[in-house]
Amino acid sequence: MTTPLLKVTGLRKRFGGLVAVDNVSFSVGERAIVSVIGPNGAGKTTFFNLITGIYEPDEGEVLLSGRSITGLRPDQIAGRGLARTFQNIRLFAGMTVLENVVVARHARLKSGYWGALLQTARYHDEMRQSIARGMELLRFVGLSAKANELAGNLPYGEQRRLEIARALATEPVLLLLDEPSAGMNPQETEVAKRLIQSIRQDFGISVVLIEHDMRLVMSVSDSITVLDYGRKLTEGSPQHVRQHPDVVAAYLGKGVAAGTAATTTAGSALR
Repeated sequence: MTTPLLKVTGLRKRFGGLVAVDNVSFSVGERAIVSVIGPNGAGKTTFFNLITGIYEPDEGEVLLSGRSITGLRPDQIAGRGLARTFQNIRLFAGMTVLENVVVARHARLKSGYWGALLQTARYHDEMRQSIARGMELLRFVGLSAKANELAGNLPYGEQRRLEIARALATEPVLLLLDEPSAGMNPQETEVAKRLIQSIRQDFGISVVLIEHDMRLVMSVSDSITVLDYGRKLTEGSPQHVRQHPDVVAAYLGKGVAAGTAATTTAGSALR
């Protein structure tokens, strides 16, 4: 039996009396695209924060490539090969587009603090390699022509793509994307869709995304996990999730889901 790339078992997180993530188990295979969906407040971003070390779980375990990353710091988890983007863009607005990508490469540099301070030959070699790799990643996301522009001056959709390039610069085996199409128009969303597919195809990286655009989710996902009030409602293929009555109820309300128009309405909401 193949070991999952990411295996989450019994993850639980409480904030006072609120159970934000409640006994969620989850797995991601090699070269997979998996979506995590659910209504607002379902616990999706908290779930990502637990996996990436921003929050420490009260219960449960997270394994990456068969090794526990539970309780590690975010930088340590990134060093193990897990990268992410955030729902709210977190670029260095006053740095150039290329500098934003190169700075992420520092997680892979071997020369360290003293190498940078003493400006050793090894440090300069690594920086040249980082710049070259940064330009490759900017070409991949379609931003190489803007390498020397300030990141804060990019249009919104391009800032989203720059975040992805920066995450890829850490050389992950697994990439978590928190609402990668948020705030995008249909054309920008189509670009994001092709980019997600290319990440798997060109780099062999597995992708997990939180996303509210159901057209995007249904078109790119191998499987979908649905959360509601911190609990896992169901998981499976897009077709399975689209037709699941608990998913319809979570998105549309139990009264609507029980009505005669539920199937048609749900099909529109979850397409």
